[in-house]
Amino acid sequence: MKIIPQNTENLLWNKLYNEYKFTPKIHGQFEWIKIPNENKTYHKDTPWTDEQEYLINSFLEELVSDEVYAFDIQTHELPDSIELQSFDCIVCGDVLEHLTEATSVLRKLLPYLKPDGKVVACIPNVQHFSVIQHLLTQNFQYHGVGLLDKTHVNLMTLPNMFKMFLDAGYFPQLAQVLRVGAVDEGFMHSLLPVLGYLGVAPERAKSALEAYQYVLTASIQQANINRAETWASEIKPQACTVAVAMNNPLQYQNNVAASPELASNDMGHQLLTMTGAQNMAQAWEHAKLHAAHDWIVLVHQDVYLPADWLKQVQYAWHEAEAELGQQIGVLGVVGMRNLGDETVSYLGRCIDRVATYLPAASLPSLTDSLDELVLVYRKDRFLPVMSPELGFHFYGTDSVLKAQEAGLAAAVVDVPCFHNSSRFGSHMNDEDLKQKAMAFHQLWQHRLPVFTLVAQMRPDKIVLNAS
Repeated sequence: MKIIPQNTENLLWNKLYNEYKFTPKIHGQFEWIKIPNENKTYHKDTPWTDEQEYLINSFLEELVSDEVYAFDIQTHELPDSIELQSFDCIVCGDVLEHLTEATSVLRKLLPYLKPDGKVVACIPNVQHFSVIQHLLTQNFQYHGVGLLDKTHVNLMTLPNMFKMFLDAGYFPQLAQVLRVGAVDEGFMHSLLPVLGYLGVAPERAKSALEAYQYVLTASIQQANINRAETWASEIKPQACTVAVAMNNPLQYQNNVAASPELASNDMGHQLLTMTGAQNMAQAWEHAKLHAAHDWIVLVHQDVYLPADWLKQVQYAWHEAEAELGQQIGVLGVVGMRNLGDETVSYLGRCIDRVATYLPAASLPSLTDSLDELVLVYRKDRFLPVMSPELGFHFYGTDSVLKAQEAGLAAAVVDVPCFHNSSRFGSHMNDEDLKQKAMAFHQLWQHRLPVFTLVAQMRPDKIVLNAS
């Protein structure tokens, strides 16, 4: 990569303006060169032609020693002269919202990143309060600039951005929030009943409404690539039963049901929803009775399983057994291992709401507790009887302890998912959680201490973690 000096940039702009009749688009303090594709005209009277593309590329080659290209990344492959694994960083600055096939473009770019390389992207947030106000006043008017720029064909909120990168094979992190304006107190107050009805935390909603753009960084999910190379020829992924205890159809439709393997269902996966259950034990018995497949994935309704997740988790199961040297009874993506002497190891990788959960421990790893985000079982290995007194809490760790007592292991594997929960805040005031923690403490008194992400179960007391 070569940085063009200011005088060279001016020369470039003058030539573009004088010879090719492009005109600048002013946005803040920056000038942008608008390059039309074959079906848009922008600031020219005629569409972009092959001859103009050649002229622009020829001129750019005069300015810099490195190769510079102007082409439609969605319809063209990268030139052969660009080597695979050659980029430390690929910057998508206000680009992805202009692409109808942004996920495909990110997949296309992935092989050109070095294994430790990153993508950096700045993407506008369609959830900004200015857009919401327009919608509520029955307007969705596109403009020449701003969030509703008429060339924005891929409008996204932050969860959509996370899903896009995960589906493309990356592990994203939110690096920066660019805020423009503040939500009027009266407007925010008027939204509270709606937010309460939807189960959305007001403080999180306010933060999202004031975000104008998000800056994300994303690294390659190298574990997925390695597992596919190792296990694709060894095992054939099977269809899975994905079981969901559901009480919020909107959360379910936008997350689990929208997961690519379930939405397309090319493999014949079974999506088994359970409504009206009084506790997870009841829902789980229904799932065991009606599961059509040997692999059963028990998942929260607000969890999104990225592209190829069900295939990758089967590879990861076999990888874990091979590397850890033990038969697995239950597997998850987030957990904790008790190392003794009040020391624990945090395990897993996932996107949890707006934060990236990324402990340093290597994976796969044996574990002594599992978060309930997503749990994987096999009919031919181990299907626990869950404890109804735990309600909808601690059943992941309950499964781990029961698997261990059956002579099997539990493991955390590197297959990230996205926990797109609308709930934010502390566990400290959750009375139902406190009661279920006491029930777990009583059930497993003989195995204490037990440490989970939400509670520390010691022989003499229970300590709920802050969040």
